[in-house]
Amino acid sequence: MEDIAKASGVARTALYKTYRNKEHIFRALSEAVHADALEKAKNALGTPAPFRERLMKALIERDTHLLQIGHSGPHADEIADLYLTLAQDLATSSNDALTKLITSATKKAIKDGEFDLPLTFESEDDFAAILRLGLEGVKKEIKSADQFKTLARQLILAIL
Repeated sequence: MEDIAKASGVARTALYKTYRNKEHIFRALSEAVHADALEKAKNALGTPAPFRERLMKALIERDTHLLQIGHSGPHADEIADLYLTLAQDLATSSNDALTKLITSATKKAIKDGEFDLPLTFESEDDFAAILRLGLEGVKKEIKSADQFKTLARQLILAIL
């Protein structure tokens, strides 16, 4: 906590008034990062572009935001391990919110006549889930955010 206080320019006692411990700080930061990432996806889906472009931008920007934070710095592996221990529920909640967002956007695009659900999918829910799960698999295998972008584009185009 002393290191965190020094790096943030506040007194250690001030930190303890808001956060119980460094794990509590970590969770608060993780919540903020996930909220920012989901907001990026929402904003991308709201831009004036064809649905396929908006969808690709939303998915790639959301996950790239998470990866740039998670894969940066000298302690990236340590942070990833800590994340799995302390904040896995936040990732699950964020992923569920993304799936709902994609499902809703897909339904609207179909209703508006700008997208046809690929025949391999029984529902918009399945479409959104497969997109998200596929990208989760890509994230587990990549070494950088740039590599993710390349592989994510290919996967999304194959699904579309």
